[in-house]
Amino acid sequence: MCGRYALTLAAYEKFLASMAMGLVDSVAVRPPDRFNIAPAQPIPVIRLKGSDRDQPIMPEEPLPKKEVALMQWGLVPSWAKEMSLGRPMINARSETIAAKPSFRGPFRRRKCLVPASGFYEWKRAKTPGAAPVPYYSCLPNDHYGNQVFAFAGIWEIWMGPHGEDWLETVSLITKPATPLMKAIHHRSPVIVDPEDYDLWLRPMDPPDPEIFRRLSVKTEAALRLHEVSDYVNDVRNDGPQSIEAVMEVSGGRQYDLF
Repeated sequence: MCGRYALTLAAYEKFLASMAMGLVDSVAVRPPDRFNIAPAQPIPVIRLKGSDRDQPIMPEEPLPKKEVALMQWGLVPSWAKEMSLGRPMINARSETIAAKPSFRGPFRRRKCLVPASGFYEWKRAKTPGAAPVPYYSCLPNDHYGNQVFAFAGIWEIWMGPHGEDWLETVSLITKPATPLMKAIHHRSPVIVDPEDYDLWLRPMDPPDPEIFRRLSVKTEAALRLHEVSDYVNDVRNDGPQSIEAVMEVSGGRQYDLF
């Protein structure tokens, strides 16, 4: 799963600048540096403007402009009778996304990009009873979270039974672990390369689960992984020390920044 990630303002602005010609209303959302983003928190996403419309976009049609939106991380299905369904749907599996009732509608019409500087995963400890060990994955030589890439996401609109509430929520898509992540966890987030942004965002009717085979993996292949301290375990901790590398030294551990 992907359950925690980082995004600095510099990385976010770099991401917006990379698609400035196709983006509208981007200045309204300027998130602060975040080094420990957790489920149920608001996160910025990029989606097609008007992509919740009923009519599909034909393959020969140009895509609408893109826009930034703030959404709650943890998808709530549109058909849910109440906002809370227990464990939040923070991830959707690429293998089953086209069939699951909670995800197949958003996968068809409401896809998005979620910018990130890096993400965390926890490795199960070998010693019985020991706490899992956190690791951080990011692009190489990223000393302060200023590099950026994009997760593949889907989003949904939930309204209360009488229209009294309105909530937009998002789920990140995962797939079987990449070679890099296999030593840590059995799942990896789906990362979208810049040349595939439009391919990912374009609505599909019917949905095409084979799209995941067509996405480039250049960014994914460039990622690096390092151990970080248990500071990141507490969602209340949100400083840059979250991404600092832990180095093994004789007689104990040493903390250093990359």
